[in-house]
Amino acid sequence: MRIFSTILDTVTQRLMSEPVRHDPAALSRIRRAMIDLMPKDANWEDERLRHRLLVAVDPTSLWFLRVELHQRLGRSVGEEVALESVQALWPLFEDSIEPALLGKRPGRRSNNQRGDTPPGR
Repeated sequence: MRIFSTILDTVTQRLMSEPVRHDPAALSRIRRAMIDLMPKDANWEDERLRHRLLVAVDPTSLWFLRVELHQRLGRSVGEEVALESVQALWPLFEDSIEPALLGKRPGRRSNNQRGDTPPGR
């Protein structure tokens, strides 16, 4: 009986939740900016990352792919430049993903920044 209740709850939640809609233009801008950061000397790892960027279905997926992009850039241009490049993408995500992912929470003080928040914010 407990399993039936759990399944019923899951189905009900999915039916009642509204589908999330993403702005295709914003998704395209973010994707293009991330691909433009990729090194021009492409190897198979770069092509794999480029493919993952191209098939990402929403801005949240691209947000989490920033980590891989940062790691790849760190190997080719150095850690500091890679960090600055990836942080420069931050404004593109502001209206496209949940504020909590950006480190913005209600009641949060402005001087208490997260490490992934660009300097001066």
